[in-house]
Amino acid sequence: MALVITNLFFAILGLFLIVYVYNRVKKNLFSEKESIFWMLGAVMVFVLSVFPKIIDFFSNILGISYPPSLLFLITMIFTLFLLFRQSQQITLINDRFKELVQKNAILDQKVREISERLNNAN
Repeated sequence: MALVITNLFFAILGLFLIVYVYNRVKKNLFSEKESIFWMLGAVMVFVLSVFPKIIDFFSNILGISYPPSLLFLITMIFTLFLLFRQSQQITLINDRFKELVQKNAILDQKVREISERLNNAN
């Protein structure tokens, strides 16, 4: 009975995550590109809760004797992948920010030069 309740909880959680991510994308609060990974994770949660024997099947193929440890491994790989993508995005944003600050400084200098020319002309 406890296993059924647990599976039902995770099935509902998976459906909730699918709907939540879909609504965030629909409202333009989340990019389609980033949502693919979250949708994939939510679908995996749902499918694995509805068909828990899939974990047993793949753990046997991979030679993992304790099937829940396969879930832990998959979760760690998924998390590391998302962390890597976030680090990559932060690097790109920092580079873009640096470029924008430099352009802003150049434009600010040009405004000062034009302002000084106008003041000197008067």
